[in-house]
Amino acid sequence: MKFFRITSALAAMLVIGILGGCAAKDPGTPPEVLIDGVSVVVGQTTPKELEDQGFETNAKELFLLKMPDNSWTSSIFLRKDSTSYASLTLVNDSREEKLVNQCVIEELGFYALDDTNSGLNISINGVNPIGMTQEALKEAYPDLELDDDTGDYLFHYLRDGEYTIRFDYNHGVLTDIDVTHEFDKSYESK
Repeated sequence: MKFFRITSALAAMLVIGILGGCAAKDPGTPPEVLIDGVSVVVGQTTPKELEDQGFETNAKELFLLKMPDNSWTSSIFLRKDSTSYASLTLVNDSREEKLVNQCVIEELGFYALDDTNSGLNISINGVNPIGMTQEALKEAYPDLELDDDTGDYLFHYLRDGEYTIRFDYNHGVLTDIDVTHEFDKSYESK
């Protein structure tokens, strides 16, 4: 009888361990990104949805009209009225070739925010971080993970499950922002 109790207890612990290990990872909540007042949800929005709002990409200029199955590219830029807003990483995670404008935006990159793009109309979780000092950024985003390096180049992160926002500082000035949703980078890059 004692053997039966020990065996039952071990079996119960094993089942709990297996079920606990199989628990789904919290996917997190996508950040609220507005570009010129238009919502972009990394991991969900497609360029086609943005084209319907007056944006365009440089895909045709690159002669990149379709993406093969299980592929990704980071060579696309989002524009509106001759203003370049962001670089896009697009993913086709299907088993079929897709038009570029129907692939999912998995990453948004905002660059040269201290220079050429300092006047962009963007907001992330209700805040336009362009021009913010690191102290102001920490006030605006209390969950911000600050880089503990003391060098000239600092990287601060907001993480929520599969979503990450990275703020890059060069000599104390915000230069770049990357908003990403995790995707399988084992896909073929185009």
